[in-house]
Order: sequence, then C-alpha cells, then structure tokens
Amino acid sequence: MNTLEQLVYCSRSRLSPDEEAAALADIVHVAAYLNARNGISGALTLQNGTFVQFLEGSPSALDILMLHLHFDERHEDIEVVAREHIERRDFAAWGMTAPSLGQSEALEQLIVARSPDLLAWRGAMTELLVQAA
Repeated sequence: MNTLEQLVYCSRSRLSPDEEAAALADIVHVAAYLNARNGISGALTLQNGTFVQFLEGSPSALDILMLHLHFDERHEDIEVVAREHIERRDFAAWGMTAPSLGQSEALEQLIVARSPDLLAWRGAMTELLVQAA
C-alpha cells in the first residue's frame, strides 16, 4: 500500500502587493515547523496574485493540511489541480521553502491551464527554485 502523495494547489491571494514578501516569509517560517512535525515537505510561490504550493506527504496529512488552509484568510478559491500517489519523495529536503517573488513563464502557463500534469508542475517549481538559489 502506497502511503505517499504529491499534490499541487492554486489559490487566489487576498494580499496587497506590499504584503506579499512578508506574508510568504511568515508562511514559510510557520509551515517549516508544522510540516516537519506532520511529515510534509513542500514549496510555495506567488505568481501574479496566485499562490502555488507543491506538497508531499501521507494522504491523511495532506488532507488535514488542505482543510486548515481553507481557514487561512490570506487566500481564497483553493483548487487542488494535481494529486497522485508516489513511491518516494522528490523533494524530501523541502520542509517548506519559497523562492523569491520572481516570475516563471512555465509556471504561469500551468496556472492559467490549471494543468493536472504533476510532472509539469514539479519541473516548473524546481526551475523556479533553482533560479532563486
């Protein structure tokens, strides 16, 4: 029985542009602790007013996290766009990380299309993280 999944969700930011950097830093700070405690790894970015988060963990941990995210007033219209069972984590080192607020054309196209292709999301997020490093 497979006990790991990856998922990607998009949501619409309710933050003003002036609040974005501080909010991302706060989210990463809190999520790094909570996600480590719950066996979740992930990355978060904000592209043109849309949050994109890539997460890995047990199905139950991801379900609970998604439930909690619905109460976070910094965003709305949460939509899981891709979710699959996996054999192993691809990004075990990500307790929670967020690249700078740079833009990614590949990620922007996936956001617009709301693509269910988890591999494409993984590639775009990895590319953004590499650019930020």
